[in-house]
Amino acid sequence: MPFDFLRLRLNLGRLSSPSRAPFVSLQFKLMTGFALVSGGVFLGLYGWFYTNTVQRSMEGLQGDMVNTLEGAIAGVDTAEFLTLSQLPAPQDEPVPTRNSFYQKHQQWLIRIHQIEPRANPYTLVRGTQPYEALWIGDSLRVLQPQNATSFRESYLATPDKTRLYQGFSETTLTLLPYTDPWGSWISAYGPIKNAQGQVIGVLGVDFRADEVHKVEQEIRSTLAIAFGSTYVLLLLLVALLARFFTRPIIELTQVTEQISQGEYDRALTQFHHAQLQDEISQLANSFERMVVQVQQREADLESANSTLEEQVRQRTQELQDNNSHLENTLRELKTTQSQLIQTEKMSSLGQLVAGLAHEINNPLSFIQSNLLHAREYMQHLLEMLHLYQSHLPELPDARQKSEELGLEFIQDDLPKLLGSMQVGTRRISEIVRSLRVFARLDESEIKSVDLHEGLDSALLLLNRRLRGTPNRADIRVIRDYGNLPLVECYAGQMNQVFMNLLSNAIDALEVMREQPDEHHSSLLDKVRGSGDWVNWADDPSEKPSKTPFGNLSSNLSGEASDEIPTIWIKTRLLANDQVSICVVDNGIGMTMDIQQRIFNPFFTTKPVGQGTGLGLAICHQIITERHGGTLRCTSYPIEGAEFCLEIPLRLASPQTQETQI
Repeated sequence: MPFDFLRLRLNLGRLSSPSRAPFVSLQFKLMTGFALVSGGVFLGLYGWFYTNTVQRSMEGLQGDMVNTLEGAIAGVDTAEFLTLSQLPAPQDEPVPTRNSFYQKHQQWLIRIHQIEPRANPYTLVRGTQPYEALWIGDSLRVLQPQNATSFRESYLATPDKTRLYQGFSETTLTLLPYTDPWGSWISAYGPIKNAQGQVIGVLGVDFRADEVHKVEQEIRSTLAIAFGSTYVLLLLLVALLARFFTRPIIELTQVTEQISQGEYDRALTQFHHAQLQDEISQLANSFERMVVQVQQREADLESANSTLEEQVRQRTQELQDNNSHLENTLRELKTTQSQLIQTEKMSSLGQLVAGLAHEINNPLSFIQSNLLHAREYMQHLLEMLHLYQSHLPELPDARQKSEELGLEFIQDDLPKLLGSMQVGTRRISEIVRSLRVFARLDESEIKSVDLHEGLDSALLLLNRRLRGTPNRADIRVIRDYGNLPLVECYAGQMNQVFMNLLSNAIDALEVMREQPDEHHSSLLDKVRGSGDWVNWADDPSEKPSKTPFGNLSSNLSGEASDEIPTIWIKTRLLANDQVSICVVDNGIGMTMDIQQRIFNPFFTTKPVGQGTGLGLAICHQIITERHGGTLRCTSYPIEGAEFCLEIPLRLASPQTQETQI
């Protein structure tokens, strides 16, 4: 029972609450529906009437054209036309005006136009070429001299342009308007036959295409006025009917709205006195009975409401617990995603580096092996040259040629040239070896390796960023390597850590390399004004604890006083079978707030497009989760930063690592 009351109250709440959808009256809906339906019906009827009327009009026009054509052909004197068609074209004028047959023929064509003003008749005979027709008579020579043709003027009536040539065989109509040099027309053609039934020419009748358009326009205008006026009258009638039917509904809606606001004593008396009862009166009576039931159950609903509030509180607590669990899951997914992205990137980079090293190594081995033989052959040739010079008398031509070639210089420079080539190949060989060490694709994932070799490989690959330019100073690298044994680790991932730590150190020194004095003073003022500055000389108790190799200020003092961009790399073997590797720079440093978030995924202080915020997060994950070690950052503004990692000499078992994770 309480749940029945609850459902009833919720339904009443939906009735009383204003709808978020826009209000559209029932009268408007009726008008719109009728307008759309009747409009579609009227458009269909209009199209049907228009099509049939136009068709009947076109049939009448077609009959007029055929009657005109047949009458015109019947009035042609075939004997005179045959004689006229055989006359040659006059030399000094476009038409034979002095020929009586021609004058009589033209008068007949003009007579046809006078009987049917829409028609422009003309006659032609066959020419000697395919689809060639020769003009004989033309009413336009009188009606429109500027557009008239000449007597026996040639006209190519190809099927792709006109159906005129078909008129030599049978009566032909062209009811689709077409355009030629004389205008836009619809045409009818028929053969002219002599007494023996032989075709001696063709007579054509052109009607202006404007006639077709005129007929269509008149039909459209008449039908549009008739259908439009009828449609408007129907809309007015429907509007009156809709208003009559919707007025009781509007009154009922107003009363129910007042009742929904708590005025339960509002009566629907106007519906009780109606002479005729309808569905709206029945709806009003039912609504009154529902209001009485609502008043009777109000107390029970209050009780159900208190029960519902308690259930809501319980459900809210469950949702909060689930939300906390989802947040933890989301953080784990982000961490896994960043690891997968970085792993895929390093895998692709490793494959590229290994393939490049392999492709370079083959031609490099060929060059190195042949340089030894080339040096030996060159030495033999030089010895033979000296022997010839000492035993053969001086030849003027040979002496002149040797001076032109600079033979003495070549003998002196050629050994140096080969020596430079050997130095270059050794350099390339070192780079290839560093690439293979960095990739580690030809080795197992877990392997005992020399970490110094990985550090040197990373430095060699970053050598381009360490070198200076006319606008930037060199970055000095100081190696302080301890005596480290082979360390069991994920070699490829450790190389990735070294590359990220060294790249971050170089990034911290970039601004200092370009404008060291100006940047140092401006950054110092900025940090002092931010509240993150601590004067260690005034308050020594605030000095942070020391790193495994002393505090950062002692590492940088003395060597960093000249403000030369410097990176220190220190490795040590600790007493607890741990290995420590520290990367220190004298760059811009960072505040305590940044240090607390430096290992968070997607956190970066670099400009947009220059950093992803995954590098140090991946390093921290590789060191802590994969190797069971630690990675710490110590930094002071202006003084620089120090990243120290510690990993064991031997990796723990997979079960132990999973327990730690």
